[in-house]
Amino acid sequence: MTVSIAHGLVASPHPTASEAGLRVLQAGGNAADAAVATAYTLCVCTPASTGVAGYGGCLIYYPAATGVPVGIDYTGVAPSAAHPAMYPVEEGPGGVFTPKDGANVFGARAVDVPGVIAGLSQAHARFGVLPYRDVLAPAIEAATEGFPVDRWLAEKYEEIIAPRAAAFPGAAALYCVDGRAPREGDALTNPALGRVLERVARDGDRAFYEGEIARAIAETVQRAGGRVTVEDLAAFPVQDASIVSASYRGHTLYTPDLPTGGISVLQMLRVLEGLPTIGAGDDIDLAHVAVEILKVCWRERLLRYADPRFAPIDRDAVLGDEVIERLRDRVRAGLASPQPGKIIAPDPVVGTVHICAADAAGNVVSLTQTHGGSFGSLVVVPGTGILLGHGLSRFEPRPGWPNSIAPGKRPLHNMSPLLALLDGEPSFCIGGAGGRTIQSNLLHIIARTIDWRQPLAAAIDATRFHVETAEPVVVEAGGDALVEGLRRRGHQARIRSQFGSLQAIAFNSATDVKGIADARRAGTILWS
Repeated sequence: MTVSIAHGLVASPHPTASEAGLRVLQAGGNAADAAVATAYTLCVCTPASTGVAGYGGCLIYYPAATGVPVGIDYTGVAPSAAHPAMYPVEEGPGGVFTPKDGANVFGARAVDVPGVIAGLSQAHARFGVLPYRDVLAPAIEAATEGFPVDRWLAEKYEEIIAPRAAAFPGAAALYCVDGRAPREGDALTNPALGRVLERVARDGDRAFYEGEIARAIAETVQRAGGRVTVEDLAAFPVQDASIVSASYRGHTLYTPDLPTGGISVLQMLRVLEGLPTIGAGDDIDLAHVAVEILKVCWRERLLRYADPRFAPIDRDAVLGDEVIERLRDRVRAGLASPQPGKIIAPDPVVGTVHICAADAAGNVVSLTQTHGGSFGSLVVVPGTGILLGHGLSRFEPRPGWPNSIAPGKRPLHNMSPLLALLDGEPSFCIGGAGGRTIQSNLLHIIARTIDWRQPLAAAIDATRFHVETAEPVVVEAGGDALVEGLRRRGHQARIRSQFGSLQAIAFNSATDVKGIADARRAGTILWS
C-alpha cells in the first residue's frame, strides 16, 4: 500500500532492524541515521548474513538538498601479506577450480580486513544528524536484551554451522540457545557484542580498528593461520565510491562503481534497451532474452573486471555504445541459437542484507552489506561476540586474473545498491541479497517495473531465474512453466530453491511512497 510519511520509512530483512531504523527516524534522525541504525542492528540480528566484522558494503545516498547522488564504498581489503598464489587450487568436475579444503571460505585463512564498522561510521559522520550513540542504541539493546531468531538464521545454522561445529565450536556456541541449535522464534542474545558496540558508540570506529579489539582480532586470525595484522586493521581505507550511471527508458540509474556488481546491472539493462521490446506479461520471452544477456555480461564481468585500482578500466566505455552494441550482437546470436556456454569462475557462496530508507525531507539511502557467505569464515574472536567475515572468498583463487588476490585489493563482489531518478526525482531504490543472483534479480525486476509498468512489489514477487556463463538456467521453485518454456526455446533449465531477497522503495510523489520487503525472508517495512 502507498503511505504518506511524517518521519520516514525503512525496509529491511528483519523486523527488529526495521524497528531500529524507524525509532531513529521518530527521534529526529534522517534517512542516513535510519540506514546506519538498521545496518548495525542487522549485524546483531542476522549474523548469518552480516556482522560488524563482515567484509564490507556500499551505499548510495541521495540528498534532497542537492539532488546529486553520492556513494561510500566500504568493501574489505586483502591483508598486506596476501598474494595471488596463497590458495593451492584443484580442478573438479566441469572444469571448476577451487582451493583445497575450502580454505578461502571457512577458517582464518579466508579472513580479510573487515570494512563494516568503518563504512557505517563514515556514513553517519558525513550524512547523519543524530548523535552516534543514539544511532547505535537499538543494536546495543538487541545484543544485550535479545532479539527473535528468524527462519533464515535457524535454517542457516543447521546448514552451515551444525555440520562444522567440531571445527568451529566458537560459532556453534555463540548462536545456540540453551545448548541446542536455534529455532525460529527463540530469543538470542550476544552481550559481548553489545559491549563492543558500546565502545564504538563512545569512541568511534578507531575502537574497533585499533587497540584491544584490533589486537584480539589479529591474534585470533594469526593463531589459526590467517594473515590479518593490527597494522592492516589500523590502515583500513574507507573511500568515497565513484558513482556510475546509465539511462534506461527515461530513467537514470545510479550505483557505486567497481568492484560492486551494480555496473554490470546497468550494462545488462543497456543491452536490453536496444533489443526488440518484450510484450508485457510474457514471462518466458523476458526470461529467454534475459538469460542470453546474463550469459554475455557475466562473461564480460568475470574476464575483465576487478578493483579498478589494480585492473584499470574505462567505465565510460563499459557502458558506451560501442561495447554495448558488441554485447548485443552476442546476445542476438545466442537468441537465434542458444548454447550451453562454459563455466569461467563459479561462486556458489551467498549471504548479504539490503536496506532502503527514506525520510520526509526526501533523502534516500540504498545500502547493501555482507559477511560474504552465510556466517562468513565461522571464526569467532573469543570474548567479543565478533564473527569474522571471509572477503578473501570473493577473489579469484587462481593467479593471473583481474580479480586475483593482491595486498590491499578489494574483491569483485555482487552488492548492487541502486537508485533510479525520473525527471530528476527519486523513482525507486532497490537492492538485494543472494550472491550472484542479485544481478539477475535486478535485471528482470527493473525490466518488469519500467518496461511493463508492473508495480515494484509484483515484480519482486515474480518467479526468478538465474544463469551466469553456463547453463543450466536455474529457476525458482514453483516455476515449472518457466522451465518448460525455456527448454522449448533451446535452453537447459532446472528448478533450484534459493534466490535471495530484495528490499525497495517506490516513490509515487514527493511524499507518497511504498516500501517493499521481500516475502522470501522475514522482510519488514515500517513507517511513521
